[in-house]
Amino acid sequence: MEIIEKPSDKVIDYIETLILAGKLKVDDRLPAERDLAQKLNVTRTAVREGIRLLEVMGVVESRQGSGNYIARHFDESLEHVLTILYALDDMSYSQIREFRYAIERQALVLAMPNATTESKAELKRHLDGLLNGKTLEEQTESDRMLHLCLVKMCRNRLVIANYLALNRIIDRFIRATRDKMQHQDKKSFDDLQSVHQQLVEAILAGDLELGKEALDRHFLFIQNDYDT
Repeated sequence: MEIIEKPSDKVIDYIETLILAGKLKVDDRLPAERDLAQKLNVTRTAVREGIRLLEVMGVVESRQGSGNYIARHFDESLEHVLTILYALDDMSYSQIREFRYAIERQALVLAMPNATTESKAELKRHLDGLLNGKTLEEQTESDRMLHLCLVKMCRNRLVIANYLALNRIIDRFIRATRDKMQHQDKKSFDDLQSVHQQLVEAILAGDLELGKEALDRHFLFIQNDYDT
C-alpha cells in the first residue's frame, strides 16, 4: 500500500534538511510561516501542523511574540522520547539489562579521563549510602545514584540521555533485586555490595581494567542469579 506524504511532512523534512546541512542550529529562528508555505507549496495550516509536531518532538520551541526556534533543551527532549519508546516496545528485562550493561561499560571507559574531584567525591558519598544505608529505600536510592553518577561522569550527552531514559524503567528492577537478595541470600547480597565497592575504588584509582572487571561481575551476577 502506497503511503501518501502529508503536507506537514514536507515541512518536517525541510527543517530536518536545514538542520543536517548546518543551516539551522540551536537557538536559530525558523523561517516565517508564510515563507515556508511559499517555499514548499503548502498551506500555512500545513506549516503550523508541521511545526507543532516538531514542538512535540522537542526539536522546535515557540517563543511568544518572537517566532519559532530550534530548541535548546535537546537532552530533556531526547530523554522523554526514548523513555516512551522503551516503555512501548515492551522489552524483556534481559534486553533492558543488556542495554544498560552496554551503556555503563562505555560510560566507564569515558569516565576515567573525565572524572573530576567533585564527581569522585559524589561517587564516594553514594557508595557510603549503599553500604551503610539504614533502610532498603536508602540503599536502593544510593545504588541507583551511584550508577547514574558513573554514567554522568562520561560527559557524553547521548550516553547520558539514553541512560536517563532507561533508568526510569529499570528503577523497579533495582529495588526488587536488592530486596530479594537481602531477604533470601545474605552472601550474594554481601558480594554485590563488595562489587560496588570495587567499582568505585577502581574509578577513584583510575584503574580501567579493574573497573571493567567489577562491572562485568555486577551484571554477570544479576544475569546468573536474579534475571527473571
